[in-house]
Amino acid sequence: MHFSLIIPSYNNLLLLLKCIQSIQKTESTIAHDIIIIDNASSKDTLQYLQCLQKLTSIRIIFNKTNFGFAKACNQAVKIAKGEHLIFLNNDTEVTHGWIEGLARCILSDRRIGVVGCKLLYPDNTVQHAGVAFNQVKVHHIYRNFSPSHPAVNKLREFQAVTAACMLVPRKLFLSLGGFDESFINGFEDLDFCFRARSKGLKVMYTPESVVIHHESKTPGRHDHHAHNASLFTSRWLPSVDHDLDKIYAEDGLRRQVEYEKEIGGKWLEDSNPNHFWNQARSLVVSGDYVEAEKIFAHALSFNPYDVRRLSIAEELSDLYMKWGRFSDAQACLDAIIRVTPSKHLLQKKNLIATLDPSIPTDSPQK
Repeated sequence: MHFSLIIPSYNNLLLLLKCIQSIQKTESTIAHDIIIIDNASSKDTLQYLQCLQKLTSIRIIFNKTNFGFAKACNQAVKIAKGEHLIFLNNDTEVTHGWIEGLARCILSDRRIGVVGCKLLYPDNTVQHAGVAFNQVKVHHIYRNFSPSHPAVNKLREFQAVTAACMLVPRKLFLSLGGFDESFINGFEDLDFCFRARSKGLKVMYTPESVVIHHESKTPGRHDHHAHNASLFTSRWLPSVDHDLDKIYAEDGLRRQVEYEKEIGGKWLEDSNPNHFWNQARSLVVSGDYVEAEKIFAHALSFNPYDVRRLSIAEELSDLYMKWGRFSDAQACLDAIIRVTPSKHLLQKKNLIATLDPSIPTDSPQK
């Protein structure tokens, strides 16, 4: 089994350098080659690629004009050696076992045609855990969640995944005509997934493959969004399952429409146990305030849209009160009050002010 890694490139030298270094440093049991397609980058990136070509086995296609993502990838597939293709953005950094995780998924079922991975931001929150749809827009579902949340750790089928890291058998890619070059740096991955599904194949997400994604760092990445969205809609809207709320329900989450109407923003009721919260509480009881503060931060980011965050933040404020960090306690309360002002919280603020005269008081709401 051999995989070809296909990396379109346009400037962003430092990110490209990190991407290649991460691949080279990550040992893999699966044979693979690397193809970089450069879309007329500036001098510094070109010099790096020319050096890379001389010193390594990496193959590089140098385009004299910027052909965009779809055409560049299609170019590379023509010279790819692997039975499987992995399309990988140049603003990514791979982690240990990432190829193996993709391979296990696609080899588990002959009906699987496309596999996507768990993409994380550099701050270790989720960027992509599958694509969901509602009546308004396309979603990278569970964006900004903790990577340990149960909802992002399910091997499952989606309508689409992103080609920031996407595995496809080479024969399938060629049989479907590759990426549609009518799309300009956007939606070509969603279109490809829908074409694969139209042939009865599955599009899967696996949490066993993890890649860091700096996301949308290529200049001009969103210049053609309106065109791409319109083309995708005209082609696939009748086939789209508006599945966002259905997926939430499967994962023990529910949109809090009342909160969204009343105070704005996105709010979710989450029935999944927040193990960080329980751990933080135990640490407070044991008197380990330093570690408790760290774990409270994880509890708050477990689900950044969870209505429970208000209670978690209040408990963090209580910790700061015990610790004598009154200004931090006030900051927590201020953040909650901006969302849900209450007499109870204002009384807590005034209590802090009696303990630290430098902090102003507020009059409780009637």
